[in-house]
Amino acid sequence: MKTAIFFLTLFTSLTVLASQPRKVLIIGMDGVRTDALQQANTPNIDALISSGFYTYESWHEGITVSGPSWSTIMCGVEYPKHGVTSNSYSGSNYNQYPYFTRHAKDCLPNLYEVQIVQWAPMSDNVYNDGWDQKIKVCDGCGANSVSAAQTQLANPNLDVLFVYFDECDLTGHSTGFNPANPAYITAIQTVDGHIGNIITALHNRPNYANEDWVILITTDHGGIGTGHGGNTNSERKIWWVGSGNNVIAKQLTNVQDPGSYAIGNHNATLALSNPSQADIAVTALDHLFRGTNCNPVNPSWNLDGTSWLDSLHSEQPAGLDETALSDVKIFPNPATDILTLWFDNSQQENVSYSVYDMNGRTLLHEQEVSMMNAHKLNLDVQSLRKGNYLVKVQVGARCIVQRFSME
Repeated sequence: MKTAIFFLTLFTSLTVLASQPRKVLIIGMDGVRTDALQQANTPNIDALISSGFYTYESWHEGITVSGPSWSTIMCGVEYPKHGVTSNSYSGSNYNQYPYFTRHAKDCLPNLYEVQIVQWAPMSDNVYNDGWDQKIKVCDGCGANSVSAAQTQLANPNLDVLFVYFDECDLTGHSTGFNPANPAYITAIQTVDGHIGNIITALHNRPNYANEDWVILITTDHGGIGTGHGGNTNSERKIWWVGSGNNVIAKQLTNVQDPGSYAIGNHNATLALSNPSQADIAVTALDHLFRGTNCNPVNPSWNLDGTSWLDSLHSEQPAGLDETALSDVKIFPNPATDILTLWFDNSQQENVSYSVYDMNGRTLLHEQEVSMMNAHKLNLDVQSLRKGNYLVKVQVGARCIVQRFSME
């Protein structure tokens, strides 16, 4: 069980928030590569990134297929404990290591928890999971998932909702898991639209202003060619997004690869200081249990994850005045070809940027650039050599300077 609390603080005042009902929304996007999500036009996910926290530098520590991966995400333990090693779910050990929703309900029995999935085994082959409803729709039927989610979010008694989309994985298997594949990118953008509809339904809850929601969006694995299940970077490198009513915007960086149980090189010590899929469940439990006598890291549960909620956060960089552009996030760093920056430009102010070397010489510059949406700007930096650089972004009267490197 991880004991170190790291990452970022989600709440600015737990005392003020203690009276608000705590609720969790988890959205799963099956089979979405990190680099493909970066290149896709995903305004709804980008809006959550802009106002929340994220990492594009996490590493899968288990078996890169759906059954084991979603079991780790939902149980808070890796496959040597939950026992699922394939999509058949044979060998599962959910009685000893159940879904986090089971732990949540054991402590708070009045919670109302609902799962909506497009892949039937996630419902049919999982037991001891605590769901009050397990809703199945057909494979690839994202609109049906949205409709079911809208119905559930209209219920004021809803406390936990998990919505799973498999369109991206289906497209990857049929046409290729590749950011250069237009069909794969289109599938990601389609699911982003579904997510936007779900977030709208969440915000339209009659009592939303008096509720404290945490939203977690993640994938289970990447892919290579038309498959996955191996240990390449394209399959193991994954991402998360976290948002909610009371979060501090932050990018999780400098993440090291702790290796994989699947190939026998897992470094447990290194894993303690890096994000893992098992953290999703523990973060959800920590949020639900705040203000109660329940312990989200109950030693008897023997969880492998840790919570993000009580972690450290960075203050605004020194030297930036009150007109500075805040909450700018940058990925990947180091970069190879495309450098993506996320920030709020909902007022559609003029945007320009300059890239400098460490001697202050201007290498790239563009006025009045076009953003992909109100939050996302892609810069072509492939002409830069390996080394360290500064990028200055001007948005109206606001600006920010950040350091990045090329590899």
